[in-house]
Amino acid sequence: MPAPKSFSLDTNILVRYIIQDDKLQSTKAASIIENLKPEAPAFISCIVLCEINWVLKTAYKFSKADCAEALNRIMSVAVFDIENLEACLAALQRFRAGQADFSDYLIRQIAKGKGYDTVLTFDKKALKSSGFASP
Repeated sequence: MPAPKSFSLDTNILVRYIIQDDKLQSTKAASIIENLKPEAPAFISCIVLCEINWVLKTAYKFSKADCAEALNRIMSVAVFDIENLEACLAALQRFRAGQADFSDYLIRQIAKGKGYDTVLTFDKKALKSSGFASP
């Protein structure tokens, strides 16, 4: 019998949990996350991971290394059901080593998983990595 589903988490729940900058919302986020069970995990979409990286980088001025570590921790939590986990982990590895943004590498990994060899882009940083080309 398949495991029961619980719910999906939005970016702001995870950011409140990570940053702890709003007492009320951080407490609610912690209660939600810390009461999850492996048999009823919370779903986290690829878009949420991209948004988390963007929010931590732009609003909270996290370094690239700190953003990568935050994403790695999220992807390592047993009670989180990460959409397309293999592509997310591969994108994270490329993000750590490359110059482009996590979202660029995730776009590339998802496309690669669907059989597309190249992502056309104008992004100069992405173009420095394999799997991207200028139109």
